[in-house]
Amino acid sequence: MFRSEHLHIAGRLTIQQFTSAGELVEQISAHNDITVAGRTLVARLFNHEKQGDVIQRVSTIQLGGSKAAFNPSHTALVQPIGTTKIARIEQLDVTDSSNKPRIMLRLTGELGERDCNGELREAGLFTEDGVMYNRVIFDTITKSEQFKLTLIWEITF
Repeated sequence: MFRSEHLHIAGRLTIQQFTSAGELVEQISAHNDITVAGRTLVARLFNHEKQGDVIQRVSTIQLGGSKAAFNPSHTALVQPIGTTKIARIEQLDVTDSSNKPRIMLRLTGELGERDCNGELREAGLFTEDGVMYNRVIFDTITKSEQFKLTLIWEITF
């Protein structure tokens, strides 16, 4: 009898809206989809023939204005508006719903009052060399100078 292990990678973006005084006004969450380029990026980590390759890590969160359906072959957001650097990365030991141990990476980015203003509907994680790892669409947030956003992207392996 074979024992099977499934590598289920799951991601979720939580967007927190704060007043300039720091009061939490709203919080929304949405699960992401992983692009073919993102899956290729992960597969390269397992490929011994790619040992000498430099593999770029995700470093930015891009935001956009499209609600177009996910297309796994896309390499960019449909309607880019702006970018923020990932400010913090935490690695956490967690358990899933069946009590199996998992590793979660929590990537956090911040948008100040003047950053990425417009109607935001999509986001993606990108490497330094522009590979879109994943994409998420969410209910419209009309970003303005009246508030700040904290973007918390959790990826569970």
